[in-house]
Amino acid sequence: MNVTDHYNETHSYTMNKPLTLFTTIILALGHFAHVSGDTSQRNITEILSEESEDKFARAVEPLDFVFPTDHGPHPDYKTEWWYYTGNLKAEGGREFGYQLTFFRRALAVEIPVRKSRLATNQIYMAHFALTDVKAKTHTSFERYSRGAGGLAGAQGEPTYEVWLEDWSVSQGGTGVFRLRAVDDQIEPRISIDLKLRETRLPLLHGLRGLSQKGPEHGNANHYYSLVGLDTEGTIISRRETYKVSGKSWMDHEFGTSAFSKGVVGWDWFGLQLDDGTALMFGRLRKSEGGEIGIFEGTVSYADGRRIPIQPGEFTVTATGSWRSPETEITYPSGWRVEFPSLGIELRIEPLISNQELYSGFTYWEGAVSAEGTIREAPSTGRGYVELTGYTK
Repeated sequence: MNVTDHYNETHSYTMNKPLTLFTTIILALGHFAHVSGDTSQRNITEILSEESEDKFARAVEPLDFVFPTDHGPHPDYKTEWWYYTGNLKAEGGREFGYQLTFFRRALAVEIPVRKSRLATNQIYMAHFALTDVKAKTHTSFERYSRGAGGLAGAQGEPTYEVWLEDWSVSQGGTGVFRLRAVDDQIEPRISIDLKLRETRLPLLHGLRGLSQKGPEHGNANHYYSLVGLDTEGTIISRRETYKVSGKSWMDHEFGTSAFSKGVVGWDWFGLQLDDGTALMFGRLRKSEGGEIGIFEGTVSYADGRRIPIQPGEFTVTATGSWRSPETEITYPSGWRVEFPSLGIELRIEPLISNQELYSGFTYWEGAVSAEGTIREAPSTGRGYVELTGYTK
């Protein structure tokens, strides 16, 4: 394999060295992932299907969200994540996609009583990935740390911030956030330094932000998005620095839910169209290949209208597939989406085929294009798709 080929396939797994033993124990216990000779390793669905202690809070009714405070952590719930993706362009039209995601997982309800400043019941994981469309490269990194000693954490007051070492999201003013991530584990270096600005009110999914994950009582998450985030900043890719601009998307979700029996994964879609329409929708998959119709969707229009999408009100049909050369997993690749009642028909295509993350977890998360019609008017846009739970 030549140097270029090696770079094109590069993925990195990094850990804070003083925490190696601690994190290895956590991984062995399976709180986030287990390390084995199997490159597919553990999937996210397995983690979210684990039963939890009764003392953890559960999402049983809508919250009265207060922002920006509720951008911060909710440690009474077992699982939480902050998910940022964006589709950006440099001068000349060069396209990039990025993902920066922080996960929080509570190991126990109470913080252990110890004198050490590193004592904690919270573990953090972060994923950082960059897609360079012209270069046809997708580079990803993963980090773990404990939520103590300043190594990782989150806060909602006095200002919102979430971080894991030097990867961070921080509030820089009312409705303004700065994202920073850099990794020197490979040469050439990959980094993002971006400013995101809110242009729309938070988009609450499900019942005023209560998103059901199964029919069982309390099997739900609190879930909202910030869409239409005006974005500008710099990206470093393949030794070059690019000034970029475009749109980003933020998801924040927290709860103590467990997927219903038989669910092996999900297909999630987040699209931002050029006319200001934003769509979030997805489907849960059963082991036998069917679907469980409890994954709500939301359509948000530029004028502020929000329309919840119920199961059965849209169809997603795969139009192709892609097989990973690294994990030998086959994923759907290309989709046709229809929302008959809204007059929406879209064709969705990955900007490049290989946007798989494989490390402690394995899943496909990538930048996509969308093209079609809304009420017979032409429509185009960009977005992100997440595919979890696929195996060989």
